[in-house]
Formats: sequence, structure tokens, C-alpha cells
Amino acid sequence: MKKLLVALMLLAMSSLASAQPYIGLFADADATHCYADMPIGAPVTIHVMALIEDIPAITAAEFRIDNYTGNPGYPTSIVTQTWNSPLTVGTIDVGFSIAFTVPQPGPVVPLGTIEYLTFNPTWIGVDYVMTTDVTLDSGNLVVVDAEYITIPVGRGTYTFNCTNPELCPCYDETIPTQDASWGSIKALY
Repeated sequence: MKKLLVALMLLAMSSLASAQPYIGLFADADATHCYADMPIGAPVTIHVMALIEDIPAITAAEFRIDNYTGNPGYPTSIVTQTWNSPLTVGTIDVGFSIAFTVPQPGPVVPLGTIEYLTFNPTWIGVDYVMTTDVTLDSGNLVVVDAEYITIPVGRGTYTFNCTNPELCPCYDETIPTQDASWGSIKALY
């Protein structure tokens, strides 16, 4: 009986993790895959999006990108950030907030793009992963809904020069499992 209960709890946690809203990094505007090769001299665009299936709309988001490449400039790579609102604060590698004057409806909310124009073929190696994560200053990885309620979200990943697409997921499912306490697991039942 105990083994069955533990198996059911793990199944519930894994299904909750996949349905959890998250801020992701995608190779396409449809949010279908999150890896791309880095060709020399051709732009690559990463779409930063909030996937909020069960949240009708958001007014803000706060996050950072862990392992962010930065903008080394020419002759290595030119990296350009473009955000979908002028209301931004912070830097993407430490802590970044974006707000909207009108609630943005889901289930997918484009937050902005990061464009790479690379000139050095050895700059980013294979399987280089960037991940959305909690900010270093406030510790937040959140969206704010249309009623101004702050909602924690999950982590998205993006892989440059992915050698095996099966090993380059869009969502880091380890975080909800690690953060789950016994109290939160009991609350499911």
C-alpha cells in the first residue's frame, strides 16, 4: 500500500510539473522547441516567453537567465535584446523585470527576443545550456497575473548546438520535485 501511495504521489508531482507555468527560451515563436545551432554570420533568435496555460493573463514577469552568454561584441558575437514592453528594470543575467500596461493574455505571452549574430565558430561549444532562474537580488522567478497576484513559475532551458534533441528539453522538471516539501505533497490529497 505504501509503495502504491508513493508511486501515485510521484505520478501526481510529475504531471503537475509538466503543467506548471514557466518562463521559457525558444527557437521559434510557436514555443515548440528550444535548441538551435549557431551558424557563423547568420542571426539566431531566441524567443523569451511565459507559458501560462492556467493563468488567463499576466501584467509582469521577474526572472534571470542563468549561464547567459552576455554580449562579447565583434569579432566574437553581437547579442541584441529586444523586449515587448518599455517597462523593464535590471539586467538579464542578475535580475530582470518586465511589466505591461495592459494584461497580456495566455497561454503563451511573448516577453521579448535575444538575437545572436556570431562570427567566431568556437565561441559557444556544443550543448551550451542557458536556463531561466530565480533572480540573484530578490530570489524571484515569477509572473504577476491580471489581478496583481504573484505566481511562482518553473524554469525553461535553451541549448545551443544541441547534439541530441532528446536530451535538450524546454522545461527543467527537476525544480518542482526538489522544491516540494512533504507538506505540499500531503496537500495534494
